[in-house]
Amino acid sequence: MQEKVAYFAGCTASFVEPEVGRATVRVLRRYGLDPFFPKQECCGLAELLGGNLRAFSKRAESNLQSLAGADADIVTACTSCALALKREYPRWVKSRQAEPVSRRVYDILEYVALLDGQAVRQSCLEPLNLEVAYHAPCHLKVMGRGLVESRLRLMRRLTAGRVREIDRGCCGMGGTFGLKGRNYARSMAIGQSLFEAIRACAPDVVATDCPGCKLQIFQGTGLPVTHPIQLLARAHGG
Repeated sequence: MQEKVAYFAGCTASFVEPEVGRATVRVLRRYGLDPFFPKQECCGLAELLGGNLRAFSKRAESNLQSLAGADADIVTACTSCALALKREYPRWVKSRQAEPVSRRVYDILEYVALLDGQAVRQSCLEPLNLEVAYHAPCHLKVMGRGLVESRLRLMRRLTAGRVREIDRGCCGMGGTFGLKGRNYARSMAIGQSLFEAIRACAPDVVATDCPGCKLQIFQGTGLPVTHPIQLLARAHGG
């Protein structure tokens, strides 16, 4: 691990939920790391999923040029950004930089698990008195079950085991699908079994890593929804 780490914030942390970005930076600093913010723009995944490969490639090439020059590990707290940087850039972008950059990209909680495993300047955690329901986003699941298991272990450590994974498939947001008015009813119907299972669990808070899932789950349940990195920041005294 390096002392400096590049933070790819993504659109949501940059423009909609800066609290996720602040929590990410606080946690990295608690581990003795020095996060910096390289030049970046939207990862382009929404354009790729919409079939606009030209726009996606243009954004990807700009990000790759910047990130290739960042001599550090790269972390992001957005599962969609992680998927784009780790999987989709090497798959779709004709650039020699795509594969080397992808190997340096980590989901933030994946990175924290590595830091914990190497005992890198860990600080004491204050247990959180919370019942947590956790929903793993589709874009996280596709990168491997191990990423889900590692954050469940972390959240259980934060809450003395009071975390329950609610696995009922997609929340219905489906990237930008659920943001379109014509898809609203279908989107909510897709997530209905998830919403019902979460409400039946009666948690104090719902945790999920995807900003789209967060919007959808709040809409479907009315319960507070947070990013797991915010729970970790709270346990670190932030």
